[in-house]
Amino acid sequence: MGLVVGIDLGTQSLKAVVCDEQLAVLGSHSVPVATVYPAPGQAEQDPRAWEAALEPAVAGALAAAKADPASVVALAIAGQLDGCVAVDAHGAPLHPALIWQDRRATAEVLDVPLELTGQVADASHMAPKIAWLRKHGIAAAHWHQPISYLVARLTGAHVLDPAHASTTMLFDLAAGTWSAELLGRYAIAEHTLPAIQPATAIAGTLQGAIAGIPKGIPVAVGTGDDFSTPLGAGAVAPGPLLVTLGTAEVVGTLAAAPVFDRPAARAAADAYRDAPTPMVETHAYPTGAFFIENPGWLSGGAVRWATRLLGLTSDAELDAAAAQAPPGADGVTFIPALAGAMTPEWRADVRGALHGLSATHDRAHIARAVLEGLAFACRDVAGRLTSLGLGSPHALVLGGGAQSRLWIQIRADALQIPHHIAARTDSSAIGAAMLAAVAAGIHKDLRAAAALAEAPRAIIDPRGNARAAYDDAYGRYQNLTRRTS
Repeated sequence: MGLVVGIDLGTQSLKAVVCDEQLAVLGSHSVPVATVYPAPGQAEQDPRAWEAALEPAVAGALAAAKADPASVVALAIAGQLDGCVAVDAHGAPLHPALIWQDRRATAEVLDVPLELTGQVADASHMAPKIAWLRKHGIAAAHWHQPISYLVARLTGAHVLDPAHASTTMLFDLAAGTWSAELLGRYAIAEHTLPAIQPATAIAGTLQGAIAGIPKGIPVAVGTGDDFSTPLGAGAVAPGPLLVTLGTAEVVGTLAAAPVFDRPAARAAADAYRDAPTPMVETHAYPTGAFFIENPGWLSGGAVRWATRLLGLTSDAELDAAAAQAPPGADGVTFIPALAGAMTPEWRADVRGALHGLSATHDRAHIARAVLEGLAFACRDVAGRLTSLGLGSPHALVLGGGAQSRLWIQIRADALQIPHHIAARTDSSAIGAAMLAAVAAGIHKDLRAAAALAEAPRAIIDPRGNARAAYDDAYGRYQNLTRRTS
């Protein structure tokens, strides 16, 4: 029935994959995307750079697959969410995109009902970013997420799926529509936002050829990478703890019905019971389930920061250094808040820290402390999910960070649950290909498409003899995060 193309717009690159009917990846190619940081707490990308990356990424994937572009029958885009793109009446960007890391709009955050949106009121979300851009003179004809922007440029259609819409702080989770209440509070006209359609619906058709793929083929609505990544690994229903180790670390689990993290309902034993905000949000998921998640802190990005800081040249060198220090890093603790805190509470003003340093410590201790601190943030979220009745027997690890066996062992030891490493950790683009395959009619629905995902390629079990050291180190981490938040 032909080939499908899945595209993932990440923070660092735009990646395309070419898949056959069984969703086997025949070829892939990535093109770098640059991020500009104008000031602390600010992060921007040029939407035109995303467009410029499309052609070479798709062409490279087709070449790697040795595929005829004319055999492609559909494509879909997934990728970064929590961005904001202002465009004029012709669809041209009026300002650099404020991406997910950007939390400059703190003054524009309005308190919103948790059970209306399922969201933490935070400057990372789209609604405050719209308000900030308007305050600074941007009068947009349409407001887009990064994915809906690209879909509009390819098809002329302004659409967004419910899962992605549920990250904007403007969505009514129960009704599955834009919230009239929140649109009114933010003074946003509904016609300036994308229309909400299922992720597998056909948004429109290609208005021009891409890398030889002829115009006129269907383009699916698409979704955000928080959802396409686990989908691409076969996650369609409640099961494991889902951990994506990309530039950001996304931690969550699927639930059959909405579950809300109500601060007032926390147990007395919860170490973070006094935190005034939820730690996890509740989002729609493309299969009809709900994703209860923390959408992430700088994680792979923190690893790259530490690599530069320590004068190393690769993640592998950081791993090698970290392996020379013992569990607990001899008392050194890293707080992973390089782009603001996301655990135990969401605080845009909190910054990262290395604590407990002495003259006896070297870069091995710092390297290990960074990997451990990121694992402890994951343990925070896993603990909160367990307290909400969503405990998981094991973790499914996705994203580029899953290539580090040392880091996954640290995580298994810190959380004391087995960690399953997905067969393909770069699964967001594969999730997009699944959307394209359903939109093209190749597969009946997403459950049928996701059933073709490969089984995990490895299982890393926790080591019982490391538990005491990690419990002690996690206690130090908790004491520090309670103090800084």
